[in-house]
Amino acid sequence: MELVCPLDGAAVGEVFRRALAEAPHTRGFMQLSGRFATEVVRHPNSDFSRLIRTEVLERGHRLRLLAARIAVPNTGTRALLYGVPARQVHLRVSDAPLPDLTLLGTELALVRAAGPEGQPQILLARHEATAALYQFHQVLWGHAKALLPPPSDRPLSLDDAQREVLRMLGSGMKDDTAARQMNVSVRTYRRHVAAILSSMDVNTRFEAGLKAAALGLLSVN
Repeated sequence: MELVCPLDGAAVGEVFRRALAEAPHTRGFMQLSGRFATEVVRHPNSDFSRLIRTEVLERGHRLRLLAARIAVPNTGTRALLYGVPARQVHLRVSDAPLPDLTLLGTELALVRAAGPEGQPQILLARHEATAALYQFHQVLWGHAKALLPPPSDRPLSLDDAQREVLRMLGSGMKDDTAARQMNVSVRTYRRHVAAILSSMDVNTRFEAGLKAAALGLLSVN
């Protein structure tokens, strides 16, 4: 099998599904950089973004997104990451030029590059070629900055019930399960969630998780 070969865009989904199915869960993480990451962040309803949600996030795999700082507005992650545990997705931004690259561990890589006539094409890389791309991406990731919600001037005020809800949000627990554990209705639980978002001056559960982690609210005593 060739180390690098062109890939028909229509085959990307099947390549992802097969590769993720073959990857052990502990190694099942995907890394996207450049325009691949930007598309997922800015266009959550695109075919590619839906593929990432259904084949990566909803199956419990981890995701790293490395995007250009100017391409990631503060609201950019909302539609994709709503309800996803903060520990499952990591987003960093960079001011340096980024390759258009998708990596599944060190086993498989997709690279968007110019074709023979200048037309964009996707290249599929495997084995030794992927290992080199993986090392390159790790260097870029190490120099990038984590994207955190903007600080708020409002004091943070959470009661005991809301702190318990915040802990459950951080664990990725579903609303109905969390409500049963707290012995409250799902409606009451979701009212607590809404109050937390308001108190933390954020708009999504994901952003609340990021901010809570930054403030040390999810630390185990």
